[in-house]
This record gives sequence, C-alpha cells and structure tokens, in this order.
Amino acid sequence: MNVQDKNPYQLFTKTILNSWKAQNVEYIKVEELSTIDTITIFELIPDSELLDSANETLYPIDSEDLEDMLIPSKSTRFLVHEIYLAEDDE
Repeated sequence: MNVQDKNPYQLFTKTILNSWKAQNVEYIKVEELSTIDTITIFELIPDSELLDSANETLYPIDSEDLEDMLIPSKSTRFLVHEIYLAEDDE
C-alpha cells in the first residue's frame, strides 16, 4: 500500500478521548462528513470552537454524548483525522 493510499482517519476510541482530556481539550466539534449507503460519517475535531455550518455541533469534553459516540453503531461512524492524534510534545 502506498503512503498516499493510507486512510488518514481512525475510529473514535476511549483512548483518543482520554488523550484529549489529558491535553486539556475543552470542546469537540462534530461535523457530518458524508453518508455512504446507510452509514453516516462524522468527524470529531478537538478544541474547535467555531461552527461553520448547520451540520456541526460543539460538545464539552466531559459530555455524555461523547461517551455515547464510543458505542458501536450500524448507522454511524465517528472518525478522527490523524492530524488531531499527534502527541502533545510542547
């Protein structure tokens, strides 16, 4: 597989949520990306406080809604782009 063929997204996990909490992330923006067949795909973006469209929602990092996004679903996928997974080296 070429590097350019690599999917830059991964499923949202408890590990990612805990990492963001440890990095003092305050808000998560959830943006609807697309629907493929019967699956709606959402992207989670940490510390984004601006909403760009009606298809976006902000959640506090301790929201129960974020915990619900960790539960597998047949109709939805919550993804995180690799650029938001970088370790906080500062």
